[in-house]
Amino acid sequence: MHLRNGRAALNMGATRELAVFAAGLRLTDIPAAVRERATHAVIDAIGTVLAGLEEDSVRQVRKLAQREMRDGQGTVLGTPLRLCASGAAMANGAAAHALDYDSISLTVSGFVASPVLFALLGVAEEQEDNVSGARLLEAFITGWEVEAAIARGLGVYHYAKGWHSTSTLAHFGAAVGVGKLLGFDARQMQHAIGTAAAEASGLRTMLGNMLNPFHLGKSARNGVVAARLVEAGFTANPDVLEIDWGFCDVFNGPGNYTIAAMTASPGAPFDLIDPGLVIKVYPCCGLVHSALDAVLDLVARHDIHTDQVRKVTVAVHALVPKTMRFDHPATGYEAKFSTPFCVATALEQRSVRLAHFTTARARDPAVRQLMEKVDMVVHPDLQSDDTFLLKEFTEVTIVLHDGTNHLLRVPRIGNRGSRDRPVTIGELEEKFMDCAAGYPQEAARKVFDLLVRLHDLTDIREVTRCLQR
Repeated sequence: MHLRNGRAALNMGATRELAVFAAGLRLTDIPAAVRERATHAVIDAIGTVLAGLEEDSVRQVRKLAQREMRDGQGTVLGTPLRLCASGAAMANGAAAHALDYDSISLTVSGFVASPVLFALLGVAEEQEDNVSGARLLEAFITGWEVEAAIARGLGVYHYAKGWHSTSTLAHFGAAVGVGKLLGFDARQMQHAIGTAAAEASGLRTMLGNMLNPFHLGKSARNGVVAARLVEAGFTANPDVLEIDWGFCDVFNGPGNYTIAAMTASPGAPFDLIDPGLVIKVYPCCGLVHSALDAVLDLVARHDIHTDQVRKVTVAVHALVPKTMRFDHPATGYEAKFSTPFCVATALEQRSVRLAHFTTARARDPAVRQLMEKVDMVVHPDLQSDDTFLLKEFTEVTIVLHDGTNHLLRVPRIGNRGSRDRPVTIGELEEKFMDCAAGYPQEAARKVFDLLVRLHDLTDIREVTRCLQR
């Protein structure tokens, strides 16, 4: 027997403890502020589906789902298709993330809302009884909090090692959320977590290409599959998180995780509040959002124009450049992972919006000339894993031709849309309707109005009916 993180290897129980938490959580135990944040996450995720419907990656995932999976009751949002729950979950999850505009969990270092929600919606539409908005919220929050708890134990090391945390951890959130909707007891929840663990995969090197949205889609699909298998009597290792050769050992390596952090305080506080949901206000990788806040604030404060700018230096955490790696993006999608492109767009347009991320703009000589003025460097105080995310900041320096320097530091937790600077319901509505610009506006407006009062809906199909063309 050896010791790991101060606990004997045989002193297990994390999987069981999280399963007990998930099975026992009730909506009446969840503070109103948490329910509100969950509602905002649901609204945001559905909006981003409408924005991503026509992306090539999404069309290909839809075609695959339609060809390989049976017809069913699950609405493939924004289309006439109805597939089995796993097929609808995969198609909707991919669409939500196709433009990298869906919400973030800082704890997970990735995306929770989209895979959990679309796994839930697919299964909810298959139920004989009506699934209310309140039941959906209860299941959604449960899935989110368990996934975040696992991520806390894995720490930044998991992300830094090269795993795409969304793709390795969202299976857990989706499986637990669906299990909650289906009324799983604690033992079934353990098996759902165990089955989800067997499906986890995803490399961060895939960011910037078609695998990125697929990671979200397959996480939602796999969550449905895991829960349905358990519902039918399937079993898995009930201690999968903490045992030797278990999930944490295999994905992080012995000694590189803290089991106690997973079970220390699920729901106290709720992760949706602290460190909190991050609603993206820019349609690009979240690692550049602090920089965009800084650039836009400096441009507005000092009325800076592009012809005045000699150089922009963006000082970031050491983990950022490997993701924001496209210095010369060839497509609009690669541009979402390009610090020079995003910063040049903020300087030139004084905003960063969906319409800016096109292949034509990524290749525009004038934009590229402005991009050459942008340097990304690693800040000397942001070298270690323990300075990522919650302690992270971005420092932007704009140097003008007349020698004037303007500097601004923006903390990650203080991004627009994050805990310390949350979006208002009005800003969320503006984003939703912008995402739905290509969808019938009357239907989109009705969906938004329904989702705002999600807690009071008696049947979630009131929403999905409005989203089937």
